[in-house]
Amino acid sequence: MSEIRYSLEKYKGRSTRYHCPQCHQRTFTRYIDKHTNKHLSEYTGRCNRVEKCAYHFTPKMYFEKNGYEPDDFKIPPPKTKPIIKPPSCIDKKLMLASLTNYHQNNFAIGLTKYFPEHLVLEVLQKYYVGTAKGNKTIFWQVNRERQVRTGKVMLYNSATIKRVGYINWVHHINKQKDFNLKQVFFGAHLLIDKIRPVAIAEGEKNAIFGALYYPQYNWIAVGSIEMLNVRKLNDLKDYQVTLFPDKGKAFEKWSKIAESACFDVHVNNVLENTYLNEGDDIADLVISIKKEQYQTSPNVLNKEFLKKNPYMKLLVEKLDLIIEFT
Repeated sequence: MSEIRYSLEKYKGRSTRYHCPQCHQRTFTRYIDKHTNKHLSEYTGRCNRVEKCAYHFTPKMYFEKNGYEPDDFKIPPPKTKPIIKPPSCIDKKLMLASLTNYHQNNFAIGLTKYFPEHLVLEVLQKYYVGTAKGNKTIFWQVNRERQVRTGKVMLYNSATIKRVGYINWVHHINKQKDFNLKQVFFGAHLLIDKIRPVAIAEGEKNAIFGALYYPQYNWIAVGSIEMLNVRKLNDLKDYQVTLFPDKGKAFEKWSKIAESACFDVHVNNVLENTYLNEGDDIADLVISIKKEQYQTSPNVLNKEFLKKNPYMKLLVEKLDLIIEFT
């Protein structure tokens, strides 16, 4: 089928509408030559006031009036198919070299306040979380074939484990030319295991907290609330999948996506039933649980009790007593 060469100009704002030759209102759409991207004439077009004006001067009428040029209706050659460039990758050696120096990684330092250091190191290496200059953290994206697609670089506050503004990408930092980025789930390399159930979090930080607190899942992250869609979810139809959206709007949005999937997807509602604020996530939940556990631990209760009872503290120290709470 040949391409239509002359068509009415698409609306791209007021500048693409002109004064009608008949009613003089600025409601006139001109015909454009797709080969030259130029208008045929000032009077060749159609007035949008169909009922009140109905002016319509077609390209055929224009050529009948002005005559034809030899190539006026020449069929253009077929368009060549675009060359599909394969996704770019990063040298795996670069990623492996970053899986160290966690004592200079603010994110790792913050995690050790809530989890044993050996467990933190184990999970960070399992999920390919690296260290960059300036105490920054690299969340590497590695696919099931162990190809390194890229790494997201972020800076955290080691005390609050909150991100402090900085965000970048390894391929940008390395200034890799003509880099064709095609992202995968953070933690996608773990999907070679189809037996362990999969948990999907929004951010990479949440996936790590989830892996530390709910290790029964293989955790992956999409990067943000908007990055999850039905197509990505349907790609996981061979897995047992549970979504862990942030509290509030994210829960509503992801629940609708889950309902549209081609397989049964569970949406975890633990956050929705807590006192946490709108937008809080799995990391906030785990931190709140850990803090509550710490406040009710025997050591803390002993300290609080003796602080309020100085004479009892003296007695305990003199007689080497042990206080037990039941």
